[in-house]
Amino acid sequence: MTGLIEKIGEAISAEVGDRRARPAAVSASRAPSFDIDFAALAAQGFYTPADRSSRLSLELRAIKRALLRRTGLRNANGDRRISRKAGRQRNLVLVTSTRPGEGKTFCAINLALSLACEGDASVLLVDADLPRPKLRALLGIPESRGLADRLQDPGLAVRALAYEARQAPLAVLGEGGALGKSADLLASAEAQRLFTELSTTAAGRIVIIDAPPVLAAPDAAILARHVDEVVFVVEANATPEAAVGAALDEVLETNPNVSLLLNRCLIGESGSYYGSYGDYYRLDPAEDAAGDGRRVN
Repeated sequence: MTGLIEKIGEAISAEVGDRRARPAAVSASRAPSFDIDFAALAAQGFYTPADRSSRLSLELRAIKRALLRRTGLRNANGDRRISRKAGRQRNLVLVTSTRPGEGKTFCAINLALSLACEGDASVLLVDADLPRPKLRALLGIPESRGLADRLQDPGLAVRALAYEARQAPLAVLGEGGALGKSADLLASAEAQRLFTELSTTAAGRIVIIDAPPVLAAPDAAILARHVDEVVFVVEANATPEAAVGAALDEVLETNPNVSLLLNRCLIGESGSYYGSYGDYYRLDPAEDAAGDGRRVN
C-alpha cells in the first residue's frame, strides 16, 4: 500500500451514551472473563461468526487483509508470518473519526470480532475514549477498573484488568474509573510505557484502540503518537470535507500511517463487489446493551 491515506476495504454501513465506570475490585491472580453474546450483537447489526458469507463479513475481510499486511502479521501474499522480531511490534491500531456518530466504535468492535473469530490473530480491544466510553456497554462487560486506573497505577497488571472472551482469543480493556483531564494522562510517560508493553507482550496479537473523535477532544491526536497504524473512519455523504481535512491534519502531524475507512456508504449492487448496506444507525449503547436492538432508518 502506498500513500499516507488509503481506503483499506469496501465501505461498511452502520453507526454505533455516555456511561462512566465506577472502579470495582478485580482479582490480580487471574484474568476476568465474559461471554460474547453473538445473538445480541447480531440484533444490533454487528459481525457474527455464524454468517461468514454476509456482506459485512466479506467487507471486514477486505479491510483485514490490508491491515494485517500493514502491521506485518501477513506478507504480500496474505500468508501468516511465522517468525517475529523481538521487542516493539507494529501491532497497535488506533480507530478514530472526525466527529461523533460516524461509526468508529462499530468498526473497532467488528474488526476485533472478525480478527479473533476467524483465526487471523488474537486481539486486545482497548476503550481509550475516556470521555465517552462505549465498549463495555455494547459487549455486556460489567463496570470495573481499566485503562485510566492502569495509567494512574503502574502496579496494576493489564492481564488482571482486561476481560477475556470465552469463545474467542479476544480480550477487552475497558475505560476504568472516572478521571480529570484524560489528555494529560494519555500524553504522560506512563502512557508511552503502557502502549510499549501492550505492543511487546504478545508478538502475534493485534491491539485495537477505540479513541475519541479528533475534533471532539485532543485525545485522538495524542494517542496517535503511541500507535503504529490509524484507521480513520469517515461517514460517507455526511461529514464535511473541510472537517475531515482538519482532523486528518491533526493526526498526520503525529502519525503518517493513516488509512481511510469509508462508512455507511450507499453503493448500488452494480457498483461494488460486495454490494451495500441499508442506511441505518445505532441508538444509545445503553439501550442496545439492554437488548433493545431497535434501529432507526
